[in-house]
Amino acid sequence: MNFRSAIQVVNSKVRTEYREPAWGWGIRVALSVTIPLVYGWLYGQSSGAEWMAISAECVSLIELKGNIGQRIRLLLSSLALCLLSCIVGSFVGNYIVLNLLGMLLVGFASGLFKNLGDRGMGLALSVYIIYIISSAYPVRTFDALAIRMNWVAIGVSWGILLGVLGFIFLRSGTPYRRTIAAIWKTLSSMAVAAGKGWDGQQAKSSIREIYLKEKEVRSTIDASLYLFEETADVVQQHQKNKYALTQSRKAVSLVSLHLIQLIEAAEALYLKESNRRLNILVHSLFRVLEQIGDRMEIYLLSLRVEERILVVSRVERMRKIMSQIEEARDENFPNAAPHLKRMTILVDRIAKLVEYSLELLHNPTERRIYASYSLMQTLSILHPKYLKQNLKQFLNPDNQTTRYALRIGLSTLIGALVGFLFFSDHGMIQDSQNKVVTRLSPYFTGHGYWVPFTAIIVSQPYFGATLKKGIQRSLGTVAGIIVGTLLLTLPYPGIVRIILVFASSVFMIYFLRRHYSVATFFITLLLVGLLTFEPNFDSDLMITRVACTVIGSGLAIIAGFVFLPSWDRDLLPKYMAKAITQNFFYFQQTFYRNLQQLPWTKMKRLSETANSNAFESFTRFMQEPGTPGKKGYSGHYALLTHNIRVTRELNNFQSEIEMNTADIPILEKTKFIEMLYECDDLFRDNATLLKKAGNDFIEDRFLKTFPEEGFTHIEPTENQVFYIEKLLLELKAIKSGLGLQAQRNLKIK
Repeated sequence: MNFRSAIQVVNSKVRTEYREPAWGWGIRVALSVTIPLVYGWLYGQSSGAEWMAISAECVSLIELKGNIGQRIRLLLSSLALCLLSCIVGSFVGNYIVLNLLGMLLVGFASGLFKNLGDRGMGLALSVYIIYIISSAYPVRTFDALAIRMNWVAIGVSWGILLGVLGFIFLRSGTPYRRTIAAIWKTLSSMAVAAGKGWDGQQAKSSIREIYLKEKEVRSTIDASLYLFEETADVVQQHQKNKYALTQSRKAVSLVSLHLIQLIEAAEALYLKESNRRLNILVHSLFRVLEQIGDRMEIYLLSLRVEERILVVSRVERMRKIMSQIEEARDENFPNAAPHLKRMTILVDRIAKLVEYSLELLHNPTERRIYASYSLMQTLSILHPKYLKQNLKQFLNPDNQTTRYALRIGLSTLIGALVGFLFFSDHGMIQDSQNKVVTRLSPYFTGHGYWVPFTAIIVSQPYFGATLKKGIQRSLGTVAGIIVGTLLLTLPYPGIVRIILVFASSVFMIYFLRRHYSVATFFITLLLVGLLTFEPNFDSDLMITRVACTVIGSGLAIIAGFVFLPSWDRDLLPKYMAKAITQNFFYFQQTFYRNLQQLPWTKMKRLSETANSNAFESFTRFMQEPGTPGKKGYSGHYALLTHNIRVTRELNNFQSEIEMNTADIPILEKTKFIEMLYECDDLFRDNATLLKKAGNDFIEDRFLKTFPEEGFTHIEPTENQVFYIEKLLLELKAIKSGLGLQAQRNLKIK
């Protein structure tokens, strides 16, 4: 193991100690399932223990993120949904028509939960898992329902208790700091990609690879904003802890902007100079930026003094490397002077922002969560306004989400019908004396609920993702059944089953977002362990599991073709139009005098999200079956690339305002205003050309909006003029590409 690998191992151990790790979540799930099963095994309450385990698992499978209020509201929402789903499912399971209708509604609701993001998808588990299983084993009396509800309530309460114990002893700022640490981690990853190839040992990263890393950075920033919505400009300084964390997040966001600028400046330098000494120095610069990202991540997680010292030492090393690069410029590379000067400025800004972040977090006064909330603060967590906000978000889906939800609902309904007819004891034909005459499927009996269950899990908003997940789930299931069945042949099957459930729970969570087919393998092992506690367990149930999984996956895939399919050949024009016009709106908000200007960070997020949606749609479009409409795709990719750079230049312009640098001489301002008018005209020209090329999603207001009162009074810096010059070049490139597209009459279909 080399020195760098050893450092990475040490860093990984430190991160695991402080970050909200997958292992910790996995252990929480494992305890929630195994403890009830052990109780049932020891005291002969296997049936009730299974309901406890299933309901506790529904709660534990929800990833707890955000502040204390968000976590508690999430747990209590899961409690309410589990109980409601159990009541409804236990009764309507007696009536096939009502049950099928319930499956349709449950599937539809599970799709709508996507509107609430990750937390919504977690809550969806509490609905469809409990409903599907309780409807598969219905009850006919209130006494039986009361007994079942008792077990479910105990199981959910157990899951909630484990969840609360998992975060109640954290420091109050830890959840927020974790999201900021994640941003530094992705910055480190982007620095690695940027430095790749400068040492001559491997190929340099492509533009696409750099952009994907940039997307990761933006995604982590968005995730932090989603969980902790207040931004730096609305938090007052007297709110010391909150102010420090919001300012720290803003600082790392600015670091990401400057790192992107640094990468672009280095690339321009690479094109002009190819001296090995200079290239090695640039490689060392990105290497130390990677180390700063790593150490800042660990410092945010731990707040250790020694980590702070390490960050300071890396910042000093970064400055020394930049000094060596400047010396190389003065000695041998006069042609590279403009790019090296720019790199010097950017490195200095990054260093100051890192030091500012350290200063903000120098004297944290964070108390433990259990000691941080007064009675009134705790009661405010359950204020009805939060329920109202979530219901409004849940019931306000866009067209795409509605189609996705309907597709899940229909595939779940059909899956339930297939399970009822071919895999359930309800599939018996009875004579007038209510005696069984024959069975629709004489081999498979029971557990038909696996078909709709699989259909819900596999269904994704887009065909390609559904197909991939269906294949992965089928392969993982088959492998899990084989291994699980073999493990159960070992001596002491009771102990083996407990170990199997515990281990599979932990590894299921660990691989859930790393490798879905591997996670599916452990999901199957978990279900094998759960099923063996039933007194009528036999190997035929495993064969049923395979058949139901394959059928459920097939239904989800077919539904992607048949039921309200979402094809990116139809969606891509909409995303492309949004990306182009959102940048125009960003420009208007930045420069138009007659508009009430919104926070530039919000405009940045909106534009970057529009670019990301268009990029992802284009990627899915290229993976869709069939070739018609894909001619000329390179032109569409170039359009996306230029538009991404337009957003970057607007971001760069705004970042100069944050740094309060010197203004340019008065003689340059006339040129600056002229460029603004030219950019303004080009934005409208490009929107017009895109509409002529066949994109009907361009809104007329972007063709008819002008700076009627001129542009805002701006004293631009030298760098800001440079960014507007680059913005102008990108807009001209877009116009040229759209002009060729219009001439060829190419349409994105």
